[in-house]
Amino acid sequence: MTGLDEDIRYGLRALAKNRNFTAVCVLSLALGIGANTTIFTLVNAILLRPLPVQDPANLAAVYTLDAHNPGFWGCSYPNYKDYRDRNQVFSSLLLYTGVGLNLTGGPEPRLAMGQLASANYFSALGVNPVLGRAFLPEEDTVGASPVAVIGNRFWRREYASDPAVLSRSVSLNGRLYRIVGVAPEGFEGLNTLTATEIWVPISMYQELSPAPSLVNQRRYLVFSVVGRLKPGVTLPQAQTAMQSITRDLEQQYPEDNQGRRALLTTVTDAAIPPANRAEIQRAGTVLAVVSAVVLMIACGNLANLLLARAAARTKEIAVRLAMGASRWRLIRQLLTESVLLAVLGGAAGLLVAVWARDLLWSMRPPTFSHSAVRMQLDRTVLAYNFAVSVLSGVIFGLVPALRATRADLATDLKERSGQAAHFSGRWNPRSLLVMSQVAFSVIALVGAGLFVRSLRNAMRFDPGFDSAHLAIVVFNVADHGYNEAQGRGFQQRVLERARAIPGVTSATLANDWPFHVSLSRTMALEGHENAAGGSGQIILSEFVWPGFLRSIGTPLLRGRDFTEQDNKTSPRVAIVNRAAANAYWPGENPVGRRVRFFGENATAEVIGVAQTGNYLAIGEKPRPFVYLSMMQYYFPTAVLFIRTTGEPDAVLGSVRREVQAMDRNLLLQAETVNTTIRQSLWAQRLSASLLAAFGLLALLLATIGIYGVVSYVVAHRVREFGIRMALGATPADVQLMLLREGVRLVAGGVLVGMVLALVGSRAVESMLFVVGSRDAVTFVLVPSILTLVAILACWIPARRATPIDPMVALRDE
Repeated sequence: MTGLDEDIRYGLRALAKNRNFTAVCVLSLALGIGANTTIFTLVNAILLRPLPVQDPANLAAVYTLDAHNPGFWGCSYPNYKDYRDRNQVFSSLLLYTGVGLNLTGGPEPRLAMGQLASANYFSALGVNPVLGRAFLPEEDTVGASPVAVIGNRFWRREYASDPAVLSRSVSLNGRLYRIVGVAPEGFEGLNTLTATEIWVPISMYQELSPAPSLVNQRRYLVFSVVGRLKPGVTLPQAQTAMQSITRDLEQQYPEDNQGRRALLTTVTDAAIPPANRAEIQRAGTVLAVVSAVVLMIACGNLANLLLARAAARTKEIAVRLAMGASRWRLIRQLLTESVLLAVLGGAAGLLVAVWARDLLWSMRPPTFSHSAVRMQLDRTVLAYNFAVSVLSGVIFGLVPALRATRADLATDLKERSGQAAHFSGRWNPRSLLVMSQVAFSVIALVGAGLFVRSLRNAMRFDPGFDSAHLAIVVFNVADHGYNEAQGRGFQQRVLERARAIPGVTSATLANDWPFHVSLSRTMALEGHENAAGGSGQIILSEFVWPGFLRSIGTPLLRGRDFTEQDNKTSPRVAIVNRAAANAYWPGENPVGRRVRFFGENATAEVIGVAQTGNYLAIGEKPRPFVYLSMMQYYFPTAVLFIRTTGEPDAVLGSVRREVQAMDRNLLLQAETVNTTIRQSLWAQRLSASLLAAFGLLALLLATIGIYGVVSYVVAHRVREFGIRMALGATPADVQLMLLREGVRLVAGGVLVGMVLALVGSRAVESMLFVVGSRDAVTFVLVPSILTLVAILACWIPARRATPIDPMVALRDE
């Protein structure tokens, strides 16, 4: 044999001849490589897939930094216009913001994910519609006729890819928008987490924006801005130029822009919002590490099996060497066989990845139904799978190949050399592989234990209100042109009907639903404003109906609640939470103090202090929060909270039907608050589920590896056991000897794994809820379970070795 093709043919014949050996190797690798491929598919879809725009390297996202309020903020519409008109570094500067659209005109209203965008949105990105055109400059002015560009998937789903769609209109919030273009396939906006289905010009913000009165305020930082750099301009140069513009705007508008600067980043980094990117990257890193640990265990099984097979082929290899074959030639042949095994395992791993990918995606919450993430097995994933397979075969097949070809011809050609060699010594490769598998299993199981216990605690965490008996119904009366008087009347009737339904103990309204608080306000304490009037802190705020706190079960610690007398004609009032009271009035009673919100001339009196809750996420750090009265402010978007005597699911359908009967075209979203909590913990639940699955998989593979090693040792030490029993050893003595040898390896692996797990657990501490990274329960339970399973894996083959006749064993030559 001189060619690689001959090595492959010979290797395939050898693998086909040893089908049991091949099946075990392929199965182990399929599980390990399949787990790796699944996680890489997820990471590739979220973090690595390039945006389908022209030359994304020359696109920069523009954020706002506020010296008084940490975080990455968007841009205001007036500031955007100044950026656009004053900069010398961008050839074009676009603006957009996401908006939920009520898709009407069908059997029932549906939600569509939309964007309000500047007219140059598509041209600046270099995205050309496959049908029709993009927006015209004149369509970017107030009073222009309503037009829309629809997404490619929306076109295929709603219009069956009809090429005549440009002659049709789409009904959004009760108004017809003429379709002027269809976006190309694959382009669904610049945000990976939200797939845009419909784009409309920014001139439509008065009709479609949830807060149209705030759009022209410079402190309303809700818009995303992206610019295309001019040829030769670098990102640092553009950053410097934009800083100069923001300093000018600070001097020109000190009340609005004091302490604010622009920050530029690549549009690829901005595809995932900065608030989510670090968390997603950490979660992706943890999952990638654990899946790599599973792969290492699977490859350890492969290496152990290859060592056993190579030992059994000692005489065959000796004959080949005696006939003139070079050692390198035999190493190449053995490596070819190991790579073939790995490639077969990788191919089977693709099938595992397809199944696991579909299962993983089916676990996504409803909020991800509009995600732009597509978990596809594309060329990048296939290349990764092939590379991992080949490298696994080469790396973990090299040591067995080197040991197998290190032959002593004078010894190995004897009659008994056809038997498998026995590897003596405590630190031989097989022993080290077993210890490594155990150590990796400890790491995977500790990670799984920490996340499972964290999720269990998160589900039991007190969010600051009684979630067990709460449900919500979300609606927006502005979708159908209700004015304020009509909207308030509709909201009042909704409350009356909901309260009359059997099983409902109370009903109330707010402008936001749990963990989706969307508004922040700049609040200054009376007497602490500076001359410019721009001081104060940005504080999360929610507008609620009288009785809201009582209905949701949030205790009022001081003062009084809102009443219906706190209306538009009465002085402004506010309720702060305990965190705000401690931050702004430490050691004092805030009731009776006055605050001023930016954009309002009148001050508001603090009338109460409520218990601090969770507003954006379960387990978040206490943050200042202020409640304002919906009787004094009007919001067309409202969330109906209902409190029930029993399970809220039992009456939620009745409440939804009552509200829908009041306006058949009104888009409703209804769910229990416990469902909202589960959805808010989707990332944690997914991480816990995957890590638990990987931990169990690691345990299974390690158990198989331990069992295989002990079985191999037992099968090839029959003569030794016969001699021992002939000299007076009992079967129990032999079993105990084998158990001691196996447990010694397991104990070493557990010790190494515990040390590595203790070090690595620090990296995931920020992702855990009410569980320390060195949780005693996890670090005691995991090694105990693993040790018991390992002892069982050692004991079964050891027990099979002892019922033998010493005379028969001594003739086993």
